[in-house]
Amino acid sequence: MGKTWAGAAEIVYRCTGTHPFLETKEPPIEAWLITYSHEQSVAVASKLWELLPKDQLTEDTEWIPAKGFRGKQQVIKLKNGSIIRIKTTNQGTLGLASATIDLCIIDEPPPPTIWGELSARVLRRREPDGRNGVIGITMTPVGRNDVSWMRQLVEDGKISDHPAPLTVENTTPEGGLPLVSQAQIDDIASRYLAIDRDARLLGAWECANPEACFDAFDEHHISEQMPPGGRQLNVCIGIDHGADAGSEFAVLTVIDRNEENPRIWVIDEYSSGAASETVHARGILEMLTRNGLRWEHVDRIVGDRAYGGKRWGGRMSNSRLIRAFEQLMKIPPGSLRPSVRTAWKPRGSVYVGVGIIHASMVRDNCFSIHPRCTNTISSLRNFDFSDGPYKHAIDSLRYSLEMITKTRLYAPNSIKMY
Repeated sequence: MGKTWAGAAEIVYRCTGTHPFLETKEPPIEAWLITYSHEQSVAVASKLWELLPKDQLTEDTEWIPAKGFRGKQQVIKLKNGSIIRIKTTNQGTLGLASATIDLCIIDEPPPPTIWGELSARVLRRREPDGRNGVIGITMTPVGRNDVSWMRQLVEDGKISDHPAPLTVENTTPEGGLPLVSQAQIDDIASRYLAIDRDARLLGAWECANPEACFDAFDEHHISEQMPPGGRQLNVCIGIDHGADAGSEFAVLTVIDRNEENPRIWVIDEYSSGAASETVHARGILEMLTRNGLRWEHVDRIVGDRAYGGKRWGGRMSNSRLIRAFEQLMKIPPGSLRPSVRTAWKPRGSVYVGVGIIHASMVRDNCFSIHPRCTNTISSLRNFDFSDGPYKHAIDSLRYSLEMITKTRLYAPNSIKMY
């Protein structure tokens, strides 16, 4: 049972007046389900649809697979008069204002401004015990959001938290056998980043601070074996800009997306300090050549945002690199295909990208790196989310995997919090 399922069940119990554990307000009530984005809302709403009693829904409530509930406002109506509205926090406080509701379930930790707005929405409703309307958060307190303000509310006794650790004891029914073994729990734990395990498995507020992020990375991931032929593979390059020694960095990867879990080969790297865009472009082209590749074999090349330079360092940007590639390949300006895309770097992109790399390492035969990629190997062994010297290779690797990371960014329900 995941956290999203629990939040959806709470909404259904209260809207139908069938809560098995609590005395709740009699329907009809109005409930809100809050998600981060529309994309996330579809995944969350699917859990709600699974649990809703279909015979109690009004005729104008329609579920469209992979799209959500029909209508721009995402409204679900029950025959008893209860209403469920699905909203997103990226609507801002304006989209959440001017309403009075009985129940609000939030699928991920919201910003303090959203919390304040939602708190005001439940002030004028009363539960049977005399308290205000209810706000519940099925939260994963890791990654994208700072939740220290929420922890302070718990410590001040203004809200309560209810962790449910994933242990053999907690998954053993009274008089029955365990639903999971310790070996299964250990396997689940291995799939999470080390900094997240206590939060995801134990419901802890404090996350570990390991010296190395990729603790699943070891010698068996280092291999001279190259990607197989006869399959549709994607050749990608990621580039991180900088002026310090080794901070202009490029990684060449090959991705097999033919299976449900993509397989990743990191086959080469290029690094340099402050130099002209021509030097960097030539180095990247030479990296392709020594691997038997030409520019037309590249499916996607992603570069960092423009680097402004330091006092004694040079400026660097994707547009400068594009001009240098065109000059070296002797092609007309504006004709470089594929061109260099600018990295997509919304909030949480580092955390999500690192998590996807780690997950590929845990799965059998899904991640390998050539031994000549010495700087990237060192970075995988030592990266700890800080802005130190190991960040450049990891950023380049993340950019090269944008075919995977960009499509999976902000899909928190793909990883359960137990």
